[in-house]
Amino acid sequence: MAKSNRGLGRGLDALLKMNVAEETSDQAANQNNIIAGFVELDIDKVVPNPNQPRKNFSEDSIESLAQSIKNFGIIQPITVAKSGDFYEIIAGERRYRAAKSVGLTKIPVIIKNLSQKEKLEVSLIENIQRENLNPIEEALAYSNLIDSFGITQEELAESIGKSRTSITNFIRLLNLDIEIQKWIMDGTITPGHARTILSLQDKKYHIDFAKYIISSNLSVREAEALAKKWPISNKETQNKKQSLRELEIQNAEKELERKLQTKVQILGNSLKGKIQIEYFNQDEFERLLELFNLKII
Repeated sequence: MAKSNRGLGRGLDALLKMNVAEETSDQAANQNNIIAGFVELDIDKVVPNPNQPRKNFSEDSIESLAQSIKNFGIIQPITVAKSGDFYEIIAGERRYRAAKSVGLTKIPVIIKNLSQKEKLEVSLIENIQRENLNPIEEALAYSNLIDSFGITQEELAESIGKSRTSITNFIRLLNLDIEIQKWIMDGTITPGHARTILSLQDKKYHIDFAKYIISSNLSVREAEALAKKWPISNKETQNKKQSLRELEIQNAEKELERKLQTKVQILGNSLKGKIQIEYFNQDEFERLLELFNLKII
């Protein structure tokens, strides 16, 4: 029997449908501006969520969105919740930043009455669905929910529709050195590489192993195999690098042979060398010349 797809637990729809945009007598929200649940607020009354899971915002992305907003306005309202005299952003901080950058004084919002826990859940789910979070941001968001509200990983997993194992694997990333976490955030290494690094029980080897993964451009599978015998001696390291280089050269030879349809040899070292392209008769020679747009008169 096919399993049903839970998606992301209750998801945004379930969490956000708990309340229709609440009417407010606050001067910042003119009741005449309520259209199909939307309210226009003074942008100065809207503030970012201090617990926003997403920490990094691409300037290029915001500039592009700002141009769109300048031309067409904000098509999708920002979701907010009342917080004292202001309205805290639950979903849509990028739209808010772009709107401010083009000088909008009012923005369309949907006002929700959410608990602090629900605010975090909605913000987290919205970012996950849009694939806005890097692995460390996602791990920090999970950890924040668990620590702030005393829930278990199992309860969190059920709430947002992830497996408990997935939650555990993300949170484990926070056990890595800050330097390695930065490499995960910028995509230098993947969460798969990171889990391999965590398999080394002695943390003193983590940084060196991560650097070796990066410098040798290891796949996750290659890193897993190497982790089983790490640390390795300098001689073994050199031999490993040599083996990887030889493999890369072999792959390059095969690709050249495929494109040129003849035998190719790459000879030399990392500093200098030569590429030998073989031909076996005059016709073959002329064919190769044509491939390089060359002709001998």
